[in-house]
Amino acid sequence: MSGFEIEVRAPFDFAATARFLRFTEHETVDLFEEGKYRRALDCGGRLCLLEVEAVAGRLAARTRLEKGRPTKQLLREAERAVRCLFSPEHDLEPFRQRAARDPLMRALEREHRGLRLARWPSLFEALVISILSQQIATKVAMVLKRRFVERFGKRVKVGGREYIAFPAAATVASLQPDDLRPLGIAASKAASIVGVARAIEFGEVEAETLARQDNETIISRLTSLRGVGRWTADWTLILHFGRTDVYPAGDLVLRAMVEKYYGGGRPLGEKGVRALAEDLWGEWASYAAIYLVAGLRAGRVTVKPNDMLSSNGR
Repeated sequence: MSGFEIEVRAPFDFAATARFLRFTEHETVDLFEEGKYRRALDCGGRLCLLEVEAVAGRLAARTRLEKGRPTKQLLREAERAVRCLFSPEHDLEPFRQRAARDPLMRALEREHRGLRLARWPSLFEALVISILSQQIATKVAMVLKRRFVERFGKRVKVGGREYIAFPAAATVASLQPDDLRPLGIAASKAASIVGVARAIEFGEVEAETLARQDNETIISRLTSLRGVGRWTADWTLILHFGRTDVYPAGDLVLRAMVEKYYGGGRPLGEKGVRALAEDLWGEWASYAAIYLVAGLRAGRVTVKPNDMLSSNGR
């Protein structure tokens, strides 16, 4: 057997969720074409192509290898990745009820109904992409990501096409920061990425252990790493650990949207925005954040003069 199925709570918009991690049309890892999501996946040291599509309220996934058949361990790893990527267990009805309390979020929820937290399947990937995105435009960060993936990612060839996996922490842990500099990555970010890789590879930071902890404990541990601040930790809580109650108030765009649409245009600061978001959306603040991002991409909400998806932070 090379495939498996996962039931998904309705409503679920597979296409919108699959596309959410595609920040540019030049995405190299998260591919979505002809109704299918594909990514090269490293499962316990064995590389495979993961293919996922939506079929009658379920996620139908299969794994394809260059040679041989998938083991039970590989299929378990692939299923864990799919559950992380698409958050199929999230029940969005409480979010819909919460969103109904204000006109803007009610409209965004209706327009993007079924969009889930689309998450990166490894802690290393989530942290690296957040570090690359610090203090630069998202499109620039995605160019750096593509170069990083193409330089250090492993490749698998299936059906006459080559796919590249996001680099493993073990690969990057063996590098020096200067090895990343020719890609255009700033020295401080290069040092942070290699430091994070080594912390994960040497067991100083364990995703499975952190997943059992509360948000503040995770934030404290992540922000002890070089180059990782609250902004990066908040996005990692959402885009890897799948926490639904986090509003990244350190993100200037998300902060500005709360100030503009819910704070009467007054500057509230990071602490004030976080408190207001908690009051407005409670345990669904993460979904409010990604629906605001979806609305920004669709032109439903705006922040002037800055219209970037994310702008800064550590």
